[in-house]
Amino acid sequence: MAKDFRARVFVGATTVFVVGSLLGAPGAAADDSVCTSVGQYCGFYSPSRNISCEINTGGRVGEDGVYCQTDNPPQSVTLNNDGTFKSCTGVSCLGNAAQGIPTLAYGKTMALGQFKCLSEESGVSCTAAGARGFTISRSGIGTAG
Repeated sequence: MAKDFRARVFVGATTVFVVGSLLGAPGAAADDSVCTSVGQYCGFYSPSRNISCEINTGGRVGEDGVYCQTDNPPQSVTLNNDGTFKSCTGVSCLGNAAQGIPTLAYGKTMALGQFKCLSEESGVSCTAAGARGFTISRSGIGTAG
């Protein structure tokens, strides 16, 4: 079973997910980002700021993968190395986006290791090894590739 690479903090009956704020995630520019080698973490917002994503490689915070979420509607998706993904809907699926992450302009990509995400007005698509993956938008979560 894949590890969830979001840290979980329990406060009473409320679960707070801390995605990247504890990680000290570096800021990265789209396309020619510092996120070009294995062993790093990068995150970004869509221009609408409704979608936030993080890409992790090298086991820095768990297994390699991509995690994205939308605030409205509340939903999240996690992509594994092999291009399979798991989605979740509802407020309990959401984490806190990392602090200080850049906005990935529409039409731009962010890649790290074998993972690549494309920001478009219709949503964000992320794939593993250029093959299979997911799309996430206000309309929901679907298959990409």
